Amino acid sequence: MSIYKRGEVWWVKFQVHGRTVRRSTGATSKKEAEKFERNLRTRLEDDARAIQTGKSLNRSFGEALAKWLESGAPKSMLSHARRVRAHMETVPLARSIPAASDMKQAMLAEGLSPQTINRRLAVVRRVLNLAYKEWEWLIEPLGQRIELLSEKGFSREVFLTKESVMALFHQMEIEEAQRLILLAAFTGMRRSEIRRLNKDCWRRPNIVLPSKTKGGRPRVIPLVTELHWIMDHIPFQISEWDLRQDWEQARTALDMGHVRMHDLRHTFASWLVENPEVPLTVIRDLMGHSSLLVTSKYSHLRTDALEKAIGTLSAPLPAGEQGQIKH
Repeated sequence: MSIYKRGEVWWVKFQVHGRTVRRSTGATSKKEAEKFERNLRTRLEDDARAIQTGKSLNRSFGEALAKWLESGAPKSMLSHARRVRAHMETVPLARSIPAASDMKQAMLAEGLSPQTINRRLAVVRRVLNLAYKEWEWLIEPLGQRIELLSEKGFSREVFLTKESVMALFHQMEIEEAQRLILLAAFTGMRRSEIRRLNKDCWRRPNIVLPSKTKGGRPRVIPLVTELHWIMDHIPFQISEWDLRQDWEQARTALDMGHVRMHDLRHTFASWLVENPEVPLTVIRDLMGHSSLLVTSKYSHLRTDALEKAIGTLSAPLPAGEQGQIKH
């Protein structure tokens, strides 16, 4: 039976092209429940036929993407979502798989890294999964067919020298943008954290971030004396557009197109790790990492400390021909 009662509310249960649909109608009237069941079944069957024939569902990928963004997509994915929209805005939702494949090939031709391409494909997969599982805009789980590229052997590491950071600083034209990138490089704060700074966060010589940080706990970051003057100019008012434009022109002029603004945060961590006197636990707390496991990705930079550790093992061993071990 396609409709049945649970307590006072009617539910529907039926199959459309092998997929079982079970849902509450929200109706206490059997007549209203039957109407709901007919409308739902008709829509899902129309969607199934459209997918099988490759015809449009009268819903574009752009509509689905917009729905996801409005529902609160992660901020870290917003820039990738904008790039995906440029490729797939008007593509019928049912034709998302070949469109995503074309987008992937175009990005490879542009020379984008596998990591970047995968982040954008992840946007497509997430939108398609929601369209199938929650919104019922699709009758088939198309998201499962999105294949990511292998990232093996493609780890991305960009750590700048202090000279490179200062070159970017001098090349940028907007004073607020200059101040922001200096704070990013010399505190390791995320751009969103810098934008939320206010006068209450400045407790000379420390910047104190509230518990709303990504790590979920307050964070104290001492600021080098030479940059205390920047804290006289918070909060930041520069728009994201102006900041991005100034950054783009600066890195292009310096032939540093491969450098992302977020690399300034990684650069701060790399400077700390290179000093063997600074424990990884301190770096973890300064960066606001959730665990040492996250911080340890920088530990390979601590070559001097590693060599010193191995040296303590080899010190008492015999050396040269006279020191050969006899069996």
